[in-house]
Amino acid sequence: MKNKKEKKYNKKRFYFDDNGTEEYEEYEDGHKSGKHLVLWGIPVIILLVAIILASARINTFKVIGNTRYSSEEMVKLIYSDDWDTNSFYCFLKDKTSEHKQIPFIQRYDIDWEGPFSVVITVYEKNVVGYVDYMSSHMYFDKDGIVVESTGEKLEGIPKITGLSFGSIVLYKELPVQNMQVFKDILNLTGSLSENKINCDEIAYDNLLNATLYIGDIEVQLGGNENMEMKIYTLRDILPKLDGLKGELNLANYNESSDHESYIFKTKKQ
Repeated sequence: MKNKKEKKYNKKRFYFDDNGTEEYEEYEDGHKSGKHLVLWGIPVIILLVAIILASARINTFKVIGNTRYSSEEMVKLIYSDDWDTNSFYCFLKDKTSEHKQIPFIQRYDIDWEGPFSVVITVYEKNVVGYVDYMSSHMYFDKDGIVVESTGEKLEGIPKITGLSFGSIVLYKELPVQNMQVFKDILNLTGSLSENKINCDEIAYDNLLNATLYIGDIEVQLGGNENMEMKIYTLRDILPKLDGLKGELNLANYNESSDHESYIFKTKKQ
């Protein structure tokens, strides 16, 4: 067996056998081996991070401020695509893109309680009524601005009739002759809401006298004077009229009136 002497030079192993003949072979030092480990490690780390980010999903949703939609409906509307519930994607999308447009919703904010939990704060549009125009329900806010156009009938929002207007443009004021009507509508609908009275329709005449239609009951309210007390009185009277069909006149109501003196005119069934 040859007796070889070894020396290292220029990343090669050199051997000299007994006859003085030089032989060599390539070798890798520790530095080169470390480079290989780093080169292999980086893709592995990137892959692991990508797997973690792709698998991180939001699983807890808390929705506040919503009345038009249930919490489940809001979550489905906001997170309609599969990737929307991915924590990383959702965070980037929330910070870099505009939020989705949702009917009757002014805006919504998303706050993070952790990588898998969010709080959605909903700010709804202040809708007070709607008018029918070209086969659509045109919903408007307290200032008379048309905020939505849809074929959907929104529960709890009355139809407003008797208003004269021309063409209607979304996100513009209803072109009525007397803008005072919107203050009257806001006052009336606010009182109805406070007293938990739902009506189907509010009709106005040229003098802005209001008439409510609640099922088979027609309620004449007259002008805006003493409107809160009129609605308060109506709340007390309505249970006595359950199942009846007819007309109740509260137009001339005043605080000194005796509630029991009001005459309800029945109509034939």
